[in-house]
Amino acid sequence: PRPTRVPAGVLGAHAALEFADIRAAIPPRGLCWPTMDPNVLYWTGALANMAAMFALMLIGVARGRKGRLAEHRRALLAASSLVALFILSYLFKLAFLGREDLSRWSPGAIWSLRFHELCVLCMVVSGGFALIRGQALARTRSLVEGAPEPLPEQLKSHRRTGRFAVFCAGLALISAAGVLSGMYDRLD
Repeated sequence: PRPTRVPAGVLGAHAALEFADIRAAIPPRGLCWPTMDPNVLYWTGALANMAAMFALMLIGVARGRKGRLAEHRRALLAASSLVALFILSYLFKLAFLGREDLSRWSPGAIWSLRFHELCVLCMVVSGGFALIRGQALARTRSLVEGAPEPLPEQLKSHRRTGRFAVFCAGLALISAAGVLSGMYDRLD
């Protein structure tokens, strides 16, 4: 169906003004996106990295519960590798892009960032302990034929620290999404 023309004068005197307002709100071609801050772009990639790391952690936990310990170990070592790659990339980010300008952040946004950093710290520390305990378990009969049986305390300690690391990683992922959302809101 073709649009019908509105007779002159029906729209009133404000029609030309409203049309001009609409045209002014439309950005020129090629300028539809706000200028991207390289720090925000970096943190977008970091969030994708954290999501992949968390997915690997969940896969590893599921494999461990099914008794597929070699797959459990591979998945969690891959997740640890993503953490190490992030730390290395963060050092480069600091060298080339610097720190974020927190002067433009609200106190609530800064608290969200600090909560996220605390979650990441707890994840790294507890994940490190789980990794060390897992390396000790890798030398037991659970992965090596003819090796001694793992001690129940070793298994319990590995599970406890691993579960806490996964819990902290989940909180870190959720809080990272919130922090990044605030960064996008503050783009010029």
